[in-house]
Amino acid sequence: MNENERIPVIDPEFDRTLSELLAEAETEPVSPRLRELAKRLEDALSQAKKRRQTGN
Repeated sequence: MNENERIPVIDPEFDRTLSELLAEAETEPVSPRLRELAKRLEDALSQAKKRRQTGN
């Protein structure tokens, strides 16, 4: 099994829904901790997409 096979495929519906949630978290009055967690989740998803595209 190569590295690319170990990176899970990100369902487009999940990605779209998560993007909407993260955008809303930026505009809603939420705690700083929740805002930080949303940002970390967004960053992790972005990195996973990049690894999937590059195969690393």
